[in-house]
Amino acid sequence: MKNNFIHISIAIILVGLLTLLGDPFMVWMPMGGQMFVLLGATIFLCIWAGFVMFENSHDEREVLHMQSAGRFAYLSGIGVLLIALIYQGFTHAIDSWILGALAVMVVSKLIARLYLERSH
Repeated sequence: MKNNFIHISIAIILVGLLTLLGDPFMVWMPMGGQMFVLLGATIFLCIWAGFVMFENSHDEREVLHMQSAGRFAYLSGIGVLLIALIYQGFTHAIDSWILGALAVMVVSKLIARLYLERSH
């Protein structure tokens, strides 16, 4: 349970920092505050990536849960980026970072699948 508490806490802090970076209240913080929040978000994203990279499973049920969570996260990311791309297409201001993120997600998924099919 302690491990889940740490993961949930990191996720809540990370979402809070990312929300602050998005400036939902239309009152942007000073440049120093913005850099502090950006630093915090970067640190917590690195911690989160460490959790994802080094998670391990002890039985088939845990493997299935990890695979299902990974698939859900991947499809959620694709969905959000696709909605952003469609919206920006209608406003005629397509951001190249969204295109790049979508391309990296699709290509990395394909490469990982091909590699795992050949190696296992």
